[in-house]
Amino acid sequence: MAELAGAIGEDAARQLARRFGGTSVYVPRAIGDHHPLCAAIGREAADRLAAWTGGAALLIPKQAERRARVLDLHRRGALTVAQIALQTGYTERHVYKLLRDEADARQPDLFR
Repeated sequence: MAELAGAIGEDAARQLARRFGGTSVYVPRAIGDHHPLCAAIGREAADRLAAWTGGAALLIPKQAERRARVLDLHRRGALTVAQIALQTGYTERHVYKLLRDEADARQPDLFR
């Protein structure tokens, strides 16, 4: 997901994951205005995607977008963990795990 976001931008990568996540999508060398990829991510991002990987199939990650959505909803603070679980399709237990993992990743290592 990070590589994809680097190529087409984070917002476009998230839109692509929301629309096509978990599937393999053929990316033509030139993406027309009415192509589903262009409709999903917009003209500029579609052109960047075609330049980056045009002519090949691209496996679009699904889980990265869902995890990012959990973290985004939690940062906003407007929803409970149960509500986040319902909106993302995860269990409450898994939402807590993702939040804990994110907090651990930001915790500096004292022994480095």
